[in-house]
Amino acid sequence: MLPSTTPTVIDVLNTLLELAPAHLAESWDNSGLQAGHPHSPVARLLVALDPTEQVLEAAAEHGIQMVVTHHPLLFSPLKSIDLSQRIPGILTGFLKKQIALVSCHTNLDSSRGGVNDILAAIIGLSSTRPLIQGENTEREGTGLGRIGSFDRPRRLEEIVKIISNGLNIPCLPVVGRPDQVISTAAVCGGSGSDLWLHAVRQGADLFVSGEIKHHVAKEAEQLGLAVVDGGHFHTEWPVVPAVAEYLREKATRKGWRLEVMVLKEEKSPFTFWINEDTRSGHAIRPFSI
Repeated sequence: MLPSTTPTVIDVLNTLLELAPAHLAESWDNSGLQAGHPHSPVARLLVALDPTEQVLEAAAEHGIQMVVTHHPLLFSPLKSIDLSQRIPGILTGFLKKQIALVSCHTNLDSSRGGVNDILAAIIGLSSTRPLIQGENTEREGTGLGRIGSFDRPRRLEEIVKIISNGLNIPCLPVVGRPDQVISTAAVCGGSGSDLWLHAVRQGADLFVSGEIKHHVAKEAEQLGLAVVDGGHFHTEWPVVPAVAEYLREKATRKGWRLEVMVLKEEKSPFTFWINEDTRSGHAIRPFSI
């Protein structure tokens, strides 16, 4: 057994890069260290989807030294550190509280075992392959989106139930007929609307993603492609507990004293408003998931 040691920020980041190599990130992306000192020790770590005020507060409350998120805090260069603005305020909060922030974004989208492999597994796809190659995804099994097949042809309504249960989302916008037969499906976690034609060209019967555009849905309908919009948050959030478990396993193998936590209270910014009786004029009842 290895002697117990406390890892540093760079130790954890390098371990994450074994799962999601930096070269897989798209050129416009800004994955990696967002804030903090690379050689600071890390005994407690929090994994989340977004670097928000809620995440920062939870990290401070639980004595966290490092936060790992999927979405980066910094996309564009800051022209000033104006603390009245949201992003500089969050960044300054991480620095003041001496909590390091690391993000794995499009490299985790394209990697094996990342966002899209997890999404494909949730809906029951097998024999999956990347839907398209990313900018630097020559490595086998890496690329944007996934396409694969079901163990048998299934009705669309059956698959929608699987997606609803797997993503913990009771309401799903769907294009297609309930009895439509689906054998092959393509997925892209997050905002993957632009990949729908790749799904069509590769023979998919169904495309699952988030933030599906209106005109994409209309064209898909005309072509007979079923579409399920699982939302940006819900199609990506399953990678959060997966990354946490990956880090726990790596910590055990490396002999690290590292506690890894997940912010279970993190949720989509959207709520669903149900009009229970449009004829009676009753108030709309909001709920969140």
